[in-house]
Amino acid sequence: MNNAIIYDYLTFTSKIHSHYYMIELLGLENVSWEQRLGFYGYRDCLFFENIRIHYNGREDMGVCVEMSGKGLRAWEQYGNSDYNLIFSLILEHYSDNTDKREMNITRLDIAYDDFSGLIDLDNLVFETQKLNFVSRFRDWQVVAGSKGSSVNHGSTSSSVYIRIYDKKAEQQREDIEHWVRCEMQLRKNCAFGFIMNNEVVDRKFFDVLNNYLRYVVTSDNVTNKSMLLTAPYWANFISSYNTTSIFYKPAFTYNFSNLHYYVTDHMSSAIATCIDIVGVNQFLVDVNNSRKNKKLNERYKSIKEQYNANSNAILEFLNERDSNNERT
Repeated sequence: MNNAIIYDYLTFTSKIHSHYYMIELLGLENVSWEQRLGFYGYRDCLFFENIRIHYNGREDMGVCVEMSGKGLRAWEQYGNSDYNLIFSLILEHYSDNTDKREMNITRLDIAYDDFSGLIDLDNLVFETQKLNFVSRFRDWQVVAGSKGSSVNHGSTSSSVYIRIYDKKAEQQREDIEHWVRCEMQLRKNCAFGFIMNNEVVDRKFFDVLNNYLRYVVTSDNVTNKSMLLTAPYWANFISSYNTTSIFYKPAFTYNFSNLHYYVTDHMSSAIATCIDIVGVNQFLVDVNNSRKNKKLNERYKSIKEQYNANSNAILEFLNERDSNNERT
């Protein structure tokens, strides 16, 4: 597995859009939403695969879109996964006066997944306990437990919080040799600052990280800690973005296999129930009539174009699927 930078949490609000608009913005018009109770003062919530759209709160609250790490992975698979579209819309309605902001980004997490051994967590734990770092944070913490170690800088309630931990142990992935995650949680104005920056995601991640935290080499001749040299292992990590972009671009991985799995696995019960009631022919007529009034998701357009250009591809997919089913 290759090292990668991913977005791992996103929450934003809008006072000028409806929950229906948010569904279209995410490109999730064709999934099955579940009605649930809302949080954060909202009475209602639409839920799909850890994606939550909260609505029906006070008149001045608008709607709130909340996507955890699992929710973002689901959005990348079933929606348009267009982060730039969302960030651009938020910035379009930005105001220095927080009371006048029509849209707000309240939380944005960015994570660096290291599979190559670039981050030696045991060494980082040791150096942290020895206070061999320079930080803007007052709080720091080293945690050791059954799910591995973690090094934390800052507070979860502050505008910036950095956590470096053993993702392999947390996920109990014995099939992976090394998996350490460096996670940066940004809130409110710091989240705005991140999406306002026009640099590539990789550069922005490390610029923010290095601005708030730096591990150093101690010296008896230097009394001002901020003047200490950066530790070679930390400098190697910080400069890793210079080699090649490792930001994971999920929009390019979606294909007919993903679509087919979603329809046959997630929607099979609903489809079967409709067919049992109205019959196959009427069901196909109803689906065909319904789609005439809907704009096709750009991702689905791409899949259609792919298979129109290569009609044998669908046959190859189905044959491979049947062969796998026979083996199992």
